[in-house]
Amino acid sequence: MNTKRNLLIISAAAILFILETELFPPRAAEDPMAGREARVAALRKERDLFFKEDSRSPLKETDRKAFKGLIYFPFGLKYAMVGPIERYPLDPKPLYVTLPTNGETGKRYVKYGRFKFEWEKREYVLQIFRPLGGGEWFLPFKDRTSGVETYSKGRYLHIEPMPDGRVLVDFNRAYNPFCAFNEKYVCPFAPEENWLQIAIRAGEKRFR
Repeated sequence: MNTKRNLLIISAAAILFILETELFPPRAAEDPMAGREARVAALRKERDLFFKEDSRSPLKETDRKAFKGLIYFPFGLKYAMVGPIERYPLDPKPLYVTLPTNGETGKRYVKYGRFKFEWEKREYVLQIFRPLGGGEWFLPFKDRTSGVETYSKGRYLHIEPMPDGRVLVDFNRAYNPFCAFNEKYVCPFAPEENWLQIAIRAGEKRFR
């Protein structure tokens, strides 16, 4: 993987993190679901604006000219979950994993922890990763909609920290990696342990 493609990975992740941090700053002590739909709607509006007008948009020029907005599943509050991250020990050394990508090689991450949630009376687990050297949490996943209603390689989730140490994971905010729009980007994908055997009909749908 050459330096230019490495930079495309870094820039894509950094851009999305900055946009989401501006729209979703750390929350004060309040009901985490209060105004949730409006907050997600604001993020979607900002994402559409970025894709259409920003010079860093991943869209190809022909797609930008015809772009009228991303397509989403309807908002559903049941897809927003609050809970702790069960962290993995760092001693005697961190757990490492190499995630698959659409490039020639995989990308190495620290296996940071896991997030458990309940869906229709069954428990599911998602693994959370962090870049080597630190950085924001990374949560890629696939589900039964992947390759049908959503991008075939899966989607990403943003993790919102709560003031009490828990986190909010909202599938309404699930979004496609940049390589779903332009093959010049190199994107890490979910390992098999993050392949959910349920359909998550929330968040961003496939671009084409």
